Amino acid sequence: MAETLTRRYLEHTLQTDLGLSSEVDVLAHVDLSSMGDVEGGAETVVDALLACSGTLVMPAFTYQTQIIPQLGPPDNAIVYGIGDAVNAKAEIFRPDLPVHPDCGSVSEALRQREETLRSTHPILSFVAQGPHAREVLASQTRQNPLGPVGWLEAHDGVVLLLGVDQRRNFALHLAEQRAGRKTFTRWALTIDDIEELAYIPGCTEGFNEIWYDLLSVATVSRVGLARAEVMPIEAMLEVAELRLAVEPNLMLCDKPSCLSCRAREV
Repeated sequence: MAETLTRRYLEHTLQTDLGLSSEVDVLAHVDLSSMGDVEGGAETVVDALLACSGTLVMPAFTYQTQIIPQLGPPDNAIVYGIGDAVNAKAEIFRPDLPVHPDCGSVSEALRQREETLRSTHPILSFVAQGPHAREVLASQTRQNPLGPVGWLEAHDGVVLLLGVDQRRNFALHLAEQRAGRKTFTRWALTIDDIEELAYIPGCTEGFNEIWYDLLSVATVSRVGLARAEVMPIEAMLEVAELRLAVEPNLMLCDKPSCLSCRAREV
């Protein structure tokens, strides 16, 4: 029977085996269920991550705000006019809107902390806590939803993947952007209007194609039952950008029905 994981164990493992510290800003993607039994659940994981990070940043995406219009720009990886059922269930973005379940319970637990700040992008917001939280989040604009990734890259930040693989590694979208890969327009409900949002990145189902290359810059360990890896964002993006320069279709999924990846093929 697997041992229950404590905060003390988590902090020791994150610091000793994965090299995290209060001197390093961290973009974390976490799947709580993959770790096994954690005493105190998501709250304990948040406590451990905050103790082992300078500024902790996590995705707080709200895909549930999206609607599908009747018409829109062409070649946009979306089928217009079929969204009545989805649109009826769409939620208005607000600062206290829970994160989408795809982001995980740890992201939601961090969002709920009183000291946590959140950016205001109606689909791709981030939450952060720590000395640079306000600065990291201010780097995200409607024209630059990947701003927090760029900020962390410039300030020697790292990505932590805990119980998830490269398909959850949102920072890789910045390598795609620099390679000139197409982005998309999406629409979200806000308090005042339906907001049109450009520069939304695409499908991540093919991101595991870069996994072997990224091992050259990754520190890999286990946290409970979960595989964990930490990568300096600058080095990780450099590896991905070099590969994309040679293989422009790398990291696109192979599903014929994926409008996003088919629209981005060279």
